[in-house]
Amino acid sequence: MLAHAVVIQLITFGMRPTLSYAVLDVGGSQALLGVVVAAFAVPALFLALPAGHVIDRIGERISLLAGAVALIVAALLAAFGGGQVAVLLLATMFLGMGHLLSVIGEQALVANTTSRGQFDSKFGYFTFASALGQTLGPLLLALPGGTPEIPPVRLIFLVCGALSVVLLAISAGIHSSARPAVAERVRMLPATVTLLRTPGLIRALLAGSIVLASVDLFLAYLPALAHERGIAAITVSALLVVRSLFSMFSRLFLGAMVRLLGRRALMVWSIVLSAFALVSFGLPVPVAGLLFLAGIYGFAVGTCQPITMSWIAELATAGTRGLAMSLRLASNRLGQTLLPSLLGTLAAATGAAGVFVATGMMLFGGAWSGAAVGEAEGEGTAGEPLSR
Repeated sequence: MLAHAVVIQLITFGMRPTLSYAVLDVGGSQALLGVVVAAFAVPALFLALPAGHVIDRIGERISLLAGAVALIVAALLAAFGGGQVAVLLLATMFLGMGHLLSVIGEQALVANTTSRGQFDSKFGYFTFASALGQTLGPLLLALPGGTPEIPPVRLIFLVCGALSVVLLAISAGIHSSARPAVAERVRMLPATVTLLRTPGLIRALLAGSIVLASVDLFLAYLPALAHERGIAAITVSALLVVRSLFSMFSRLFLGAMVRLLGRRALMVWSIVLSAFALVSFGLPVPVAGLLFLAGIYGFAVGTCQPITMSWIAELATAGTRGLAMSLRLASNRLGQTLLPSLLGTLAAATGAAGVFVATGMMLFGGAWSGAAVGEAEGEGTAGEPLSR
């Protein structure tokens, strides 16, 4: 499963910035990049909750297999779509669908095979594997065959297609966790309503969706910012790798940091730190400064993302954890759909730098929402689970 987490993120973080370059290369505007980001998120708005409910009833393996097939379709469309914007958007939607099904399956598998009280550490290790894939993915932008401004987009799409076939083989070798008998009696809508009534959950979901939307905007608009400032594609690759490396580093120590500071404080301050980093990206900072800011941003978002996973997994009961993870992903994708579309219109007036500043300001609002984490049943003041 950890190998699966590495490969799925490698494919996703290789294809997504490449899709942005492909859209710009065929004459698409910067405002259109917001639509590209939203297209990645749209499938989850319809599929997340049903997929999580199906996982609870029949297991994680079928979701992982379906996700790999969707990624193969996405890579083929992008590579052989004739460079048309409409086809690139369709490929982005299949990429979002494949990522969604794969990640829900992974997160449900972690939640269903982890003992209560160990979620922070186990989700830290899981997201470390994910961050490793996110580190390797942008290296595809440095493949030979492109120009200083545009990487070899078709070659990257073909490599991602081959990796998707590998992902399909890995998925076939993963066994679903044991299904509790109660899962057969769980109904999707009543269980969803029960989860949403958990104190503080909605604000925590909002914080998580803003953080993840900021990562999407970072991926989509970093190529545009580099294009504006004359920064080479290989430097963009380095910035994305630095961000992912620091995310990986933060997740190795997630359990210890939660025990030291508590989930709520750690989440709020990590979001604040990420906000300062993104606002600074909008300033005329030299490349060395951008690398430093990318590291700060990576460490901060790498810390707060798995916190919401472990917290929600701990609150969910047996037989509903797939649904709980899908609820988190659905709220994330809602933010990924609405916020990039709104900020994409801003890019037409202010350029990519304005999008980074606006995203940073948005994260300050996410920090306020994150203050709700830890106020719910199941969380002690220092992040330790209480008896329920």
